[in-house]
Amino acid sequence: MSDRTFADSNVLIYAVEIGGEETDKAAIARALIERTRPCLSTQVLGEFYNAVTSARRRDPMTHEEAVEWIAKWLRLEVRPVTTAHVELALDLRKRFQVSYYDALILAAARLAECPAVYSEDLNNGQNYGGVTAINPFAPLQQNRP
Repeated sequence: MSDRTFADSNVLIYAVEIGGEETDKAAIARALIERTRPCLSTQVLGEFYNAVTSARRRDPMTHEEAVEWIAKWLRLEVRPVTTAHVELALDLRKRFQVSYYDALILAAARLAECPAVYSEDLNNGQNYGGVTAINPFAPLQQNRP
């Protein structure tokens, strides 16, 4: 393994926030991406697009706006999801009782040889078969009542 990191879609989603309630998370996400230049997967980009264009979002992006952001994310290292990822994800899902999609993120991080994955959705500090989850927003969440 290396010192490289992997980012879940929630990091990218916060990074594009402007104003609103999540300004602290947005600043953390942007700094994290700039500092670490994390690895991503095609799944992460798909989840990003789906989330930021969702009609349930307070201010959904247009298709064109989301595509512009994805073009920026493509400057990072992006790994495709393969059958090896699916097979490993199924094992990780069962072993750690996480959702299939979270397991697929973990599988992508492991197969990209990233020992850490930045995610708000996994247990902060837990090692998932060689990949440790780091919640970069944990300090903010500890300060909330």
